[in-house]
Amino acid sequence: MLVIGSGPSGRRAAIQSAKLGRSVLVVENRHRVGGVSVHTGTIPSKTLRETVLNLSGWRERGFYGLSYRVKKEIEGKDLGARLRMTLDHEIEVLEHQFARNGVRTVAGAARFLDPHRIAVSSPGGDQKIFEAERVVIAVGTTPHRPSHIPFDMSPFSTVTLLSPNRGCRAA
Repeated sequence: MLVIGSGPSGRRAAIQSAKLGRSVLVVENRHRVGGVSVHTGTIPSKTLRETVLNLSGWRERGFYGLSYRVKKEIEGKDLGARLRMTLDHEIEVLEHQFARNGVRTVAGAARFLDPHRIAVSSPGGDQKIFEAERVVIAVGTTPHRPSHIPFDMSPFSTVTLLSPNRGCRAA
């Protein structure tokens, strides 16, 4: 079996197939597994939120008082360090799950040549062709961007928020 995408759906399809005795290859278009949920979606946004709540002392103010702060000035580098640690841990968990279940992975962009042959172009430009009886397409999602809302990356996005030149004042 070949699974295109290593986010939550791709991971579950790959691991379950491996547990049922199938040989499984996962193709991920990033250098590391995890898909949108790990790299740009759910986990990064929740990690940033929780990091700000922790560093600002928000949750402890009821006990220590309104002036309590873990850190007075929260900077992009603070958020980036916590985010990198969290994402590295999540990716290591996924890589371990794949290895433990005998799931192979390859980095690259997949495209169908026919119903059972898939060409995978690596980030370096090489192309390999894989054959599979069954293929699961689990390529994930992109955020909905309504046309009536301007998306000019201002004032915040995950990318701009983690810029080393942007700081945030603790509330």
